[in-house]
Amino acid sequence: MTARRARRLGAAVALAALVFAACGAPAERDVAPTTTSTTTTPATTTPATTTPATTAPGTTTPVTTAPDGGAISPADVSTIGGAAAGGTAAARVDPPPPTTCERIAAAVDGRRLGDALDVQPEVQLEVQLEVQVVVHSATWSATTAVLQVATRTGDRWTCGPAMEARLGRAGTRPLLERRSGDGTTPAGVFPLATMTAPDGSRFSFFGNAPDPGVTAGAYRRVQRGDCFGATPNTPGYGHLRFDTSCPGPDDEYLPRFVEAYTNAALIGANMEPDVSGDEPGEIPYASAIFLHRHSYVSSRSGPSGPTKPTAGCVSLAQTDLTAVLLAMTPDTVFTIGPTDWLLAEA
Repeated sequence: MTARRARRLGAAVALAALVFAACGAPAERDVAPTTTSTTTTPATTTPATTTPATTAPGTTTPVTTAPDGGAISPADVSTIGGAAAGGTAAARVDPPPPTTCERIAAAVDGRRLGDALDVQPEVQLEVQLEVQVVVHSATWSATTAVLQVATRTGDRWTCGPAMEARLGRAGTRPLLERRSGDGTTPAGVFPLATMTAPDGSRFSFFGNAPDPGVTAGAYRRVQRGDCFGATPNTPGYGHLRFDTSCPGPDDEYLPRFVEAYTNAALIGANMEPDVSGDEPGEIPYASAIFLHRHSYVSSRSGPSGPTKPTAGCVSLAQTDLTAVLLAMTPDTVFTIGPTDWLLAEA
């Protein structure tokens, strides 16, 4: 060992001893601490300085010199900073309590459709719900409801803005207890339906106005001859057919509903593929149940002013309707009924 290297080793040992004495406790070091006598000196406000220290031939690491002359390694600096930053634990922020809409969405989520609510057999499947159009009213007889779009984020449901919706003139009633023409909106959990048009095309949305940009299913622009059958126990009940006369007393000739059917979505309450009531003797539970635009008491004021209840559909203001249609996904379900019933039965 050369004299020069011996002097360097001796200096390193002495420096380690000073650090040990200054800190008052052993720390992890490459060189074991040795006991030396030290003299206590008053603390000074001299700022720490950093100088390069050679740890091996050809390599240097920064060494911070403390005001008392001790050395502070980069690891010590990191540890001290971490302790200071973590000295006070961050306050826990609990999520807000769920809203009524979110409670309903969570109750419906993950269960077998139709176990408690009335839905047709072909949609009684286990599904992973992602979007629900929640329509909840105060009572069975209420003709006004709150509609909100509920979306899943992880295992939590979040509901969007509350919108005023109109229901049937006689309120709501569970699907299997209602009959066509009774003026109620079917209560239950229903899928976004898909129908077959006379030309063979399939659609889930339609309207007399252009497609607003829906992505959850195909959009059919209403055409001449589009007649939606709603006369119970006839072959056209619950189906769209080409018929310019559309003679049935309850049938709807879609081109005539320019205002209410600007844009609409098919609510799958007794809709294709299995419609009850299109043959003699079958129970006509419901037909032509849509989500569409409000009808207004005064047509002279345009789309504003007091609104009318529906014949059994769910209606919204046009701006709200467009927003809901664009938020829907192919697996969207409509959750409809009085609040207490939806929570209890789901």
